[in-house]
Amino acid sequence: MAKKEEPEFIDRINSPEKYPYIKNEDGSISTHRMAAEIDDKTGNWVVFPMIQFDGESLRQFKTNQEGMSNAIATGNFLEMPSKEEALDYAKNGYKKGTALEKFNPLAKKAKKANTFVEAVE
Repeated sequence: MAKKEEPEFIDRINSPEKYPYIKNEDGSISTHRMAAEIDDKTGNWVVFPMIQFDGESLRQFKTNQEGMSNAIATGNFLEMPSKEEALDYAKNGYKKGTALEKFNPLAKKAKKANTFVEAVE
């Protein structure tokens, strides 16, 4: 059996500076918004991003079902051994010890800005 290729979202976790992000209304950013669900076809728990990269731009799914369906269709998910591990991973566990954990492009932008407006746009 061939080894499953690493999901796309893993590279975005490890090298977030190479990818776009979503700027939220509150001024924060979002890159993944991970979710966990049980795959009815296999009975396994899977984790997947609700914000997915299609090679050009980010797409944010409105429901977990839509996000999971697209993630499974594109191989952009991980199977987890248990519900507990899936939920822990989805609740920011995926960031621990990675480049994404400290990723803050807005702080870098603010340091380079000459004015407040430049810093927040």
